[in-house]
Amino acid sequence: MLQNGCKPDNFTYPFVTKAVGVVSWNVVREGKQIHGQIVGNGFVNNVFVVNTLISMYSVFQDMESARKLFDECLNLDIVSWNSLIDGYVKLGKLDMARIVFDKMPERNEVSWTAIISGYAKNGDLDVAQSLFDKMPICRNTVTWNSMISGFAKCGFVSMARKLFDEMPQRNIVSWNSMISAYAQSGELELARSLFNEMPERDVFSWSCMISGYAQCYRGEDALKLFKNMIYESGTKPNEVTLVSVLSACGHLTALDQGKWIHGYIRRNGMRLNDNLGAALIDMYAKCGCAETAFEVFLKLDHRNVSTWNALITGFAINGIARKALEAFVEMQRSETKPNSITFVGVLMACCHGGLVEEGRQHFGSMLKDYGIQPEMKHYGCMIDLLGRAGLLVEAEAIVKGMPMNPDVTVLGALLGACRIHGNIEMADKLRDDFLEMKSREAGCHILLSNIYAAASRWIDASDMRGILKVNEIKKEPGFSAV
Repeated sequence: MLQNGCKPDNFTYPFVTKAVGVVSWNVVREGKQIHGQIVGNGFVNNVFVVNTLISMYSVFQDMESARKLFDECLNLDIVSWNSLIDGYVKLGKLDMARIVFDKMPERNEVSWTAIISGYAKNGDLDVAQSLFDKMPICRNTVTWNSMISGFAKCGFVSMARKLFDEMPQRNIVSWNSMISAYAQSGELELARSLFNEMPERDVFSWSCMISGYAQCYRGEDALKLFKNMIYESGTKPNEVTLVSVLSACGHLTALDQGKWIHGYIRRNGMRLNDNLGAALIDMYAKCGCAETAFEVFLKLDHRNVSTWNALITGFAINGIARKALEAFVEMQRSETKPNSITFVGVLMACCHGGLVEEGRQHFGSMLKDYGIQPEMKHYGCMIDLLGRAGLLVEAEAIVKGMPMNPDVTVLGALLGACRIHGNIEMADKLRDDFLEMKSREAGCHILLSNIYAAASRWIDASDMRGILKVNEIKKEPGFSAV
């Protein structure tokens, strides 16, 4: 346009500044050049132009420039005020947003929705609720949805449901917010009830429900719903859906279904990004196909910490310890920084391979070399590794030196070692610690009973079984006390 000698006007600049903001927040230099042209051409007090500039600087996260424009403009309208509030809210600067909101000469539903949404998303629910109650004009669906989402995000699902029930009119976002809230809190029956009731569903609705089932280890329900999504509703799954379904396949070791999903990804030309790649690697590994998992890894265009973690853990759970540790070395060479999940896989590999010295070195390097504080899972792996090797005294010393109280998994690993190596004295000490937890996990009760039975201490063995009966603690299917 400029090359053809056409001069932009007050109608052109709003479109240009909006385009700059939409393209990327990285094009700051170009945006400032356009701002300079606007000043030079005398449109700096045109409210339509100024409003789009304020929005542009908000996208650039440059609220200082946005505020300067706002303060210097002689002709402001309600859109100017709303644009500034929206910019502060998106940056989490709620105090500044509130100052502007309180100074507004007039407000509309956009003003109220912006400030209420900001407080709700930030978890300041008392303030959000207070403003919501004071809102003098008709609340729109966006405002209601912001409140529902805010309460749900902070775990107040019943309050979110109360607002949902009070809504004069709901849209698909309202339904999805409640379904997501129930699914994330594990209340899957309530989530499914709403899912069945909703008048229309989109890919987010299906994904929320499928993800909820997968996260709560109800893989069969997840796969059944996925089939309904594909064959009955005709809704096309997205990355989130497929990651959840692959997770369900992994937990069920449903290799055929997992392969079908892999084929679906190929047939539909979907790019194997980091999340999908990691999910496929994880699925194949859990189904016992470590080599196929490795092939998927090699074909990825890009690898991040999640894909490396999936590969390392995949080798580890299949007992291929050396390959897991070799993958860790390659990960370091690629300059990918490991995280706490990486070291769970590494220590698991050492445990399965009986690699005590390597395990000690990697455990020690977590904090020393990477600044990663060992968590309960890391301690559990180390106790299991040392216990299997018969190094019970060292394992007990690590438990005593933990910065947190050991959980049932850690004590269970040490008790398992006591059983294998016949260390009754240590088992007696651990029993007292375990009983203080008042745990309803059956495995350690059964372990202790078996340890005492092996030592012919029948009364103690009977006592441990009696605790299970009195407290109605049931053994989980598939749990092995060995």
